[in-house]
Amino acid sequence: MGLLELVNQENATEENPPIFLLAILIFGANFIIVFFNSALISAALERLRGGDPNISSGLSHAFKHIHHIFLWSIIVTIMALIFAAIRASGRNRGMMGQIITEIFASLLQAGWAMMTFFVVPIIVSENISPLTAIKRSSGLFKQTWGNQVAANFGFGIFQILALLISGAIGWFFGIINPTFGLIIGILFATISVSIIYTLEGIYKAALYEFALGEKPLEFESQDLRSAYRAKTAMA
Repeated sequence: MGLLELVNQENATEENPPIFLLAILIFGANFIIVFFNSALISAALERLRGGDPNISSGLSHAFKHIHHIFLWSIIVTIMALIFAAIRASGRNRGMMGQIITEIFASLLQAGWAMMTFFVVPIIVSENISPLTAIKRSSGLFKQTWGNQVAANFGFGIFQILALLISGAIGWFFGIINPTFGLIIGILFATISVSIIYTLEGIYKAALYEFALGEKPLEFESQDLRSAYRAKTAMA
């Protein structure tokens, strides 16, 4: 074995573990998010169906579907890495190539988000595998709101606003004391984003019930019907 091959082998050995560890960390983060989102949606569905859920019942129901949650977290991680790889591939293609790559990745990601919108509610409610849940989610979405849709609501916008406000608050208090400002900013961001995620999970559960033809308690059918709308034809 030549010196160059030894160097390449050492470099590969040094580079691969960080990439592998990064994938593990992303999976771990996704698993935690999906699990607690599943618990939240389980509790929301129980409440929308007239029950009286609590934190314990939501977590208990999520644990019953832990195997599907685990597999779905793997799929989410793989897709996140694919989208990241597509975006990274455009970095060496010049400004125009990078813009085109970003648009392409964003369209793919939006399509994936639409297809998988109801996956978690389906998993915790119907106890089916993630792959089957993807097919059922896509079918429910198209059946209820059509093939071409435009969102009337966007929780992502509120998340961005929450982070911007958190940054501003952290900066303000940072004038007095940088460490105190950092703590306040992170605390405010954590609380505000958690609230938004909770509201999003409850609304998603209500939309799932509506897509099944049910009438979720405490929600107006018209509001759920107009959550997504068919795109108007371009003039």
